[in-house]
Amino acid sequence: MSPLKKILFCVAFGVLVTLVGLEAMVHALHENVDWPFWIFAVVSPAAVTATISIVLVRQIEANGQLAAQLLDMQTDLLIRADRDALTGVINRAAFYRDAAAYSDEAPACVLLADIDHFKAINDEHGHAAGDEALKLVASTLQAALRPDDLLGRVGGEEFAMLLCGLPFGLGMTIAERARGAIDALDFRSPEGEPIALSISVGVAPYRAGWSLDNALAQADAAMYGAKRSGRNRVHAAA
Repeated sequence: MSPLKKILFCVAFGVLVTLVGLEAMVHALHENVDWPFWIFAVVSPAAVTATISIVLVRQIEANGQLAAQLLDMQTDLLIRADRDALTGVINRAAFYRDAAAYSDEAPACVLLADIDHFKAINDEHGHAAGDEALKLVASTLQAALRPDDLLGRVGGEEFAMLLCGLPFGLGMTIAERARGAIDALDFRSPEGEPIALSISVGVAPYRAGWSLDNALAQADAAMYGAKRSGRNRVHAAA
């Protein structure tokens, strides 16, 4: 109901109550009431009720807007609490919570990806270049996944993924596609100097009810195997 309708409703209600009361008094006393009193019985409560209603309705509308703003702020804060401020993907706590809640009967895969030689990027080109590398890797990984998959930043330069409802073979394919997309990026320092950017990825199977920590540990071991084998490659969990 609009504010104007609320005010008109209150005014009509106030006038009606006054008229009903006056009519009841007339019948009880068996007295006639001249028409000026009837007009006064309409105008007086209408004026008083309208004034009070305007103040109350404005206050109610202001309170409603404030409540809506507070709700939006609360929602925004909850979203921010789950997000990594730099890359925009979910953070470690949110990834572990959501991945552990996976309940689909179909098999899934967990992936751990680590940016190769990330410390060298920071040391040689500055932390601004390192931050850009993290954001670029995150957006590229996100583009390689489906809307229902999870991507989280779980370490300084480490990202975890949950590929929902995918058998292990397809998980390896997605991992290889993501690795290739990052390897093909044209990444440059703020000064325009080309910087090699690649990731090493470990892939492990995962199902609803399985231990997420165990699956991630397998993916982590596979990822370090990829690094020991020369980096910029995908390894499957043993």
